[in-house]
Amino acid sequence: MPPTIGLAIWATAFMQGRETLERSVDSLSDSPRFVQTLLGEESLAIHISNLRREGASGLRAHFPITGNTDGIIGSDEFVDFALSLGSVITTKNGTPKGLHEGQSHWMSTIRHKQPVDIKYSWQDMDSQLSNLLHETSEDLEAFDLVSNDLKARDILIDLEHDISIQHYPDDQPTRVTFLIGRLLRVLATTELAIEKNVNTFSATKQSMWSLPIVDLNRSCRNGLSAVVNYALNKT
Repeated sequence: MPPTIGLAIWATAFMQGRETLERSVDSLSDSPRFVQTLLGEESLAIHISNLRREGASGLRAHFPITGNTDGIIGSDEFVDFALSLGSVITTKNGTPKGLHEGQSHWMSTIRHKQPVDIKYSWQDMDSQLSNLLHETSEDLEAFDLVSNDLKARDILIDLEHDISIQHYPDDQPTRVTFLIGRLLRVLATTELAIEKNVNTFSATKQSMWSLPIVDLNRSCRNGLSAVVNYALNKT
């Protein structure tokens, strides 16, 4: 469960005045509680509070892959971290800044430009993903891509646990919460399938399974970007 999801949702709720700072930080599961900035270390609570004071109206989660940087502008080290980790955070409004997860801290980075605006609303992505997830996730299960891999099974069990213990703001739509869990489950399955099988597929299986799996992986990342950031355009 990427900590970027909880931090983006809870910090945005605080910056919009829908949640207190204390509850926003306390409700985060398994997330670093300190931020390393150019000036030194500070608590996550102080960092979020300072970002709001500087004009930030929310934190935006990104889920980029090679060929799709999910709105992040640039070719610097921050983009490299984004592609390597699979998820990072940028500020919405105010001074452009980025956050990525380190070993024990969030790492703060000055950005030169705001990211490209989110293309779809979460409702748009919900509609687009409904049939795609249903059809392709059934195919993934039928193809039995990961069930015989004990390590993969343990990863999926841990993910289920992580999903089950997450807390979200009281006013978050239940459909958003459902979609976050569903997208993460399918994304994890595609990641495991790509890692384990795609490079060893025959030419026939490549055309039947590899491209659809990669496309589904990309669709899940686009969907997560829209769904996790559901509140950024609230007024």
